[in-house]
Amino acid sequence: MVYVGMTLLLGFGAVNTGNNLLYLLVSALLGFMAISGWLGQQNLRKLSLSLVLPQEIFAGQAALIGVRLHNQRRRLPAFLIRVELGDEQPLFPQVSAAGHAERTLLLSFPERGRQQIDNLWLSSCFPINFFVRSLRVSHHQSLVVFPQPQPAPAPPPGGESGQRQQQTTSSSGESGDLRSIHDYQGGEPLKSIHWKLSARHNNFKVKQLEGLAAKPSIIDLEQLGGSLEQRISRAAGLCIDQLRRQQPVGLKLADRLIAPQVGNVQRRRLLTELALYAGR
Repeated sequence: MVYVGMTLLLGFGAVNTGNNLLYLLVSALLGFMAISGWLGQQNLRKLSLSLVLPQEIFAGQAALIGVRLHNQRRRLPAFLIRVELGDEQPLFPQVSAAGHAERTLLLSFPERGRQQIDNLWLSSCFPINFFVRSLRVSHHQSLVVFPQPQPAPAPPPGGESGQRQQQTTSSSGESGDLRSIHDYQGGEPLKSIHWKLSARHNNFKVKQLEGLAAKPSIIDLEQLGGSLEQRISRAAGLCIDQLRRQQPVGLKLADRLIAPQVGNVQRRRLLTELALYAGR
């Protein structure tokens, strides 16, 4: 703004006085302003964004989001690009030609359910910070925000049949004989990794040991106390806690019943059901 004010002041002075030196000086300043504006406009051309979201995002908790900026120009790098996403504005000092750069930021969603991230903004003060130029980037990405987990008393086990099954059958556990070996899924403890076998492959291998199956339980949303949102948060806390202990967990909603199972697939299925549940 100081630069623009000085240019205007010199321009008025040149018009009023007819001084040729002032005319030349104002022309140089205006030309410099035009060139910087053109460079700033070119700096924002052919840029695209993509977001790398974690598998689990909980309401009210900050999630680590990856922001990847792609420069689609083949010869010209991009400088001083700032991405505006919520209250966070990560800065990309330089993105090489035909390359990309990545930054991380913390983003939180206050409510559970399906959320939408639309129309991100890019801004840059390049080349000389006279003006900040902005560009809206069309971006549409949908995600499911899980309810914020809260502690709650554990539900009763799934009846006498579940107890008999616990005594007579076996499933994966943390002790006992080797049952099988499978790929690492992200939720297994590190002590279960078969390091020698993993060294021969491109991914981690996990040992699955024999162990007594835990008693299955079904979380009845209607039996938990409090408002709908409190019941959903308590049910989410129960799902996470019991599945972490390898206990089969199911969920009973007003219109359907999800059978007890274990594993990360069941965890995300139950949390997704709770996140999208409208209640009654």
